[in-house]
Amino acid sequence: MLAPVETLPITVEGTSLSAVDVISMSMHNLIASVSSYRPWWSEFLALGYIDRPVSFSSAVSRVKLNLRHFSVNYFLLTAASVTLFLIGDPTSLLTVASFAIMWLLLYFYRDHPLVLCGRHINDRVIALGLILGSLSALWFANCLQSLVLGIAASFLLCLVHAVVRNSDDLFVQEKDVVVPSSFLHWS
Repeated sequence: MLAPVETLPITVEGTSLSAVDVISMSMHNLIASVSSYRPWWSEFLALGYIDRPVSFSSAVSRVKLNLRHFSVNYFLLTAASVTLFLIGDPTSLLTVASFAIMWLLLYFYRDHPLVLCGRHINDRVIALGLILGSLSALWFANCLQSLVLGIAASFLLCLVHAVVRNSDDLFVQEKDVVVPSSFLHWS
């Protein structure tokens, strides 16, 4: 018989953490990431900054800047759209939600190595397991069509928003500024 999830030892640099501690730290990293990178919805939905681009190159530059600036908002919009398309089938909704949570907690926002039963689990093994588990769950839940429709609808909504949202008021992050050469850079 397997031990409960809470008692499986997960060690980090000589200290032992339980699986619940690793998941708790992953949840903390997820919440901190979403709250620090997400612009406010009032900035995202500012109706005063919606206008038609003057040229195709202007539209492309708007899309690039808006996709970078509102990436977390677009991700949340995609999640809401997929949820709306899957709400008719609760089994599919729970399947997709559980695998999305597993991806976020076990792969994207985990900052400590995972050690189960005294063995270090490689990130590639975790990714492979999540990929195979996700694909098989989507196959058996038979929700692929609804999932694709939800993603396509959110893609169109995000693209339309990125094109019509004027990006002149968005400030440039310091990490996005490109210094062409070190000739005029004194720091």
